[in-house]
Amino acid sequence: MHYIFFTGGSSNELFDRMFSDLNKDERVSMVSDLPRHDHKTLYKLHHARSLNRKHPAPFRYVWESSRMEAIVRLEADKHKDLCIVFNNFSLPYFEPSQIRAWKRRYGVKLVLCFIDRLSSYFAAEALMYEKNIPFDRVYSYYRADAKSAGYKYFDCYYSKQELPVTDEKCGVYFWGSDTGRRKMLERVYNRCTQLGVSVKMGICYAQGGEPYIDGIEYDRPKTYDEMLKDIAGAGVLLDVITGEGGVSLRYYEALAYGKKLISNNPRIKDMRGYDPQSMLYIEKAQDIDIDIFRRDTGRKPYSGELSPVHWVDELDSQLL
Repeated sequence: MHYIFFTGGSSNELFDRMFSDLNKDERVSMVSDLPRHDHKTLYKLHHARSLNRKHPAPFRYVWESSRMEAIVRLEADKHKDLCIVFNNFSLPYFEPSQIRAWKRRYGVKLVLCFIDRLSSYFAAEALMYEKNIPFDRVYSYYRADAKSAGYKYFDCYYSKQELPVTDEKCGVYFWGSDTGRRKMLERVYNRCTQLGVSVKMGICYAQGGEPYIDGIEYDRPKTYDEMLKDIAGAGVLLDVITGEGGVSLRYYEALAYGKKLISNNPRIKDMRGYDPQSMLYIEKAQDIDIDIFRRDTGRKPYSGELSPVHWVDELDSQLL
């Protein structure tokens, strides 16, 4: 089976990074450069989520139909068995009728994976499209969503990146959006500083107003490359969620880069690779003990256990 991964391009660069191992897999063609055109304003209007939330705007396929058709036709000519993989970011770039035509014309398999919660703003369009497209498999990265919707569970795979060399060290690292986490993050910051542990923390799009805490940077987003540099210099990564969110990238980064992890997400205990020696589950900031920073975990070196190559192996076993 050969696979075309339509990743979402500039709208979803992180997915490209997470799945970059597949660039070296002969079974996979990664297509990340989705729509390029000169009529940017009209294109954005035609694809606006506010316009497409309940019903897809008609004729969206005209933007890139010929180029996408050429990609699929070329791969179908080269490979007897072909599967096209979308995620919830990339799917809305396409017209459902075009995807259905590919299935009829070339006999392709179709797979969709949700890399956001089904209740998320970023999943709404793909959920609507999924009802009109005969997918062979639909996955969700969040186990509860997969169970409730009747989808398959999609383990959140991650391609290890090359970490930059840095002299900037810190004991604990977190950088991310507020999304209701600010109070807990600030409590963790205070707890770690009380223990004498250095903390590098940024809270973006802070909700609730001031007062800000000295030592925390507020409202300064970072690129993923900047985060990777920070991760390189960190001893412990901090993972704070609200509600029943899925496991975040911090868990996978901790495994891939040999970092310790502090998390308030009880689901980490059910994840593959969970190690109680290097991962501390907390319910409140006061649960953080100095021991997590001092102890030697003895964890085995990472050897690609989280690579998306394993998901392609799984698809092979189910679709061939």
